[in-house]
Amino acid sequence: MDALFDPILAPIVDFASWFLGAAERRLGTSVRFEATRYFSATLAVFLLVWIVFEGSLKARKIPARGPRTFEARSRQIRREIFYSISSVFVYMTMSIFLFEGAADGIFKFYHDPDKYGPLYKYGSFFILILVHDAYFYWSHRAMHHPLLFKWTHAVHHRTKDPTPFTAYAFAPGEAAVNFMIIPLYALVLPLHDMTTVYFLWFQIFRNAMAHAGYELMPRGWARHPILGLNSSVTHHHMHHEKMTGNYGFYFTFWDRLMGTEHKDYLDRVDAITAGDRRVEPNAIPSAGG
Repeated sequence: MDALFDPILAPIVDFASWFLGAAERRLGTSVRFEATRYFSATLAVFLLVWIVFEGSLKARKIPARGPRTFEARSRQIRREIFYSISSVFVYMTMSIFLFEGAADGIFKFYHDPDKYGPLYKYGSFFILILVHDAYFYWSHRAMHHPLLFKWTHAVHHRTKDPTPFTAYAFAPGEAAVNFMIIPLYALVLPLHDMTTVYFLWFQIFRNAMAHAGYELMPRGWARHPILGLNSSVTHHHMHHEKMTGNYGFYFTFWDRLMGTEHKDYLDRVDAITAGDRRVEPNAIPSAGG
């Protein structure tokens, strides 16, 4: 009887043994890095925007749908932190495979800064941002498909009026999709160790700011032909309000190219940066796509 099950059990036992050994080697570093990133970025943005500068930014608070009580906001933040911690666990687990794959040469990570020169080392940071923006737009839009939404993106859209803690409030499936940008990039192009670290820190701060709930872009920037390519807080906030359109992360050009930007986005930014409270969420037409 044992011989019958050996072909099935042996690979499972071997994998479990390998994973436990890899986890012992990598888990401590991964836990510290992922948890520190999330809590540092979200707490910093929350403290600065919602507490320290709340008075001066009050006129730039993006209006919410309906009244928000302290109790309702507290429940929302607790839920967001709970799901964010679950996302951190997903990232920790997937990081074990990433670290082991890098050690085995599967991914093109490198440590020597002179291997490809300083131009590529620092330039790859900006290449990665452009690649991530494209990846985020299309994966984000795909997760809105009815066949995928319930299992991936629905948790994130439980929040209609975001806070910085919304940044990682994902279902495990969405967290896994979002993590994949680094291994996919490093499968194809070389990536310096520190460039990866800088990018991951930049990404989480940018994510927390996108969910800040207060418009941080200077007045007039959204209509500038170059500066307006930067995605504002309002741009992503409208996505949470309408649950469609405005799929981009760092930039607006994918939404503009594909016709998925909300039609009144620029008017909304103009009103909020001018302190005009008359433009309410329910008055915003839906985008396409």
